[in-house]
Amino acid sequence: MASGSSCGGVIGLVACLALLHGSIIAAGATQYKVGDGSGWGVPDAGAESYNTWAEKTSFQIGDELLFVYPKDSDSVLLVEPADYNSCNTASYDKKFDDGSTAFTLDRAGAFFFISGVDANCRANEKLIVMVAAAAAPGGNTTAGTTPPPSSSSPSSPSSGGAPGAQAPPDAGGRNSTAAGGGATSGADLTVVGLAGSVVASIAYAAVLAI
Repeated sequence: MASGSSCGGVIGLVACLALLHGSIIAAGATQYKVGDGSGWGVPDAGAESYNTWAEKTSFQIGDELLFVYPKDSDSVLLVEPADYNSCNTASYDKKFDDGSTAFTLDRAGAFFFISGVDANCRANEKLIVMVAAAAAPGGNTTAGTTPPPSSSSPSSPSSGGAPGAQAPPDAGGRNSTAAGGGATSGADLTVVGLAGSVVASIAYAAVLAI
């Protein structure tokens, strides 16, 4: 078969596993249309703000934001927090003006967007999206993990309790995520982690064989 020939040998197998790893990650991504049916524009009087809309969703790394707007009269700017607060349209990290912008959330943390039209931004055409940190195989997030207690100071037995007893972990052994408490599937993470480990191991073996 074609897949067998293309994945033949150590180098071919590494390439195929790398593609599989990327496909697994992409399969879990979701596209969200900013503003739902209204799209990207100045909110109507009494309408829900973009930030209220964003707070209802637990965004994950790999998800996409779709901005739909009239390209002849509006745009989207990715900016720094200070420029977001002041609606500074003269300073930005990226500018999009194609009328239908798909932006990939490629990291954990906050993303700040404003309209490229100063008056629109001041009329609340602006958005903050918080992306949750990816969970590690053990269920903890990759950022902000608390180190284990030092072995140099063992806990003393408490009266009526077992020595060194600790409080049980929260349900499911997972920490809450940064955006809305959404949880990432442990099964998906195990598959992704396994694929990544296999790719790394075979790649290392291929280097040694050269």
